[in-house]
Amino acid sequence: MSAALPASPPVSAPGWLYRALRHRSFVIGAVLSLLLILAAALSLVWTPWSPYEMDLANKLQPPTGTHWVGTDAFGRDVASLLLVGARNSILVGVIAVGIGLTIGTALGLLAAAKRGWVEELIMRLADFTFAFPAILSAIMMTAVFGAGIVNSIIAIGIFNIPTFARVTRASANAVWSREYILASRACGKGSWRITLEHVLPNILS
Repeated sequence: MSAALPASPPVSAPGWLYRALRHRSFVIGAVLSLLLILAAALSLVWTPWSPYEMDLANKLQPPTGTHWVGTDAFGRDVASLLLVGARNSILVGVIAVGIGLTIGTALGLLAAAKRGWVEELIMRLADFTFAFPAILSAIMMTAVFGAGIVNSIIAIGIFNIPTFARVTRASANAVWSREYILASRACGKGSWRITLEHVLPNILS
């Protein structure tokens, strides 16, 4: 009679996931984000009504069996507008933050690596950008290039650049003062190699 095979150990969730699920704010945020993504995905294949078709005779209607969340001032179905709006919200959020993250991180790393007048120039440009709120930048770009979601995304992305640049520069300066950076310099590594191999991996969080 053959011996019974040992039972496989139960698969447990990763440590970071277990810690995250213990926080109520994380769970609530994850559920809301999932609902937003599902609404955006649903809007690609189905909406109760056309979100662009106006029906002025039925404007500002309360929620009914026909229009679940009512209608707006132009008679458009609010539920359909919410579904389509979820798609635009994800698009704007991801691309705009991606613009700020990519360019801002690069500028912050450059400022920390070069120091001197390069750092001063980047930080003063960041201060200048802070003087213009995102809504003002969007209005100016709309006046110059015309209305559109692309211009809004670019305006919000430009407003995020100095924020990421400042955070990256502060974190990178803290890393540049560490002993292993001095050891890397003693080994003959240049500023760009140190930035890519040591500074950037240590500030990604």
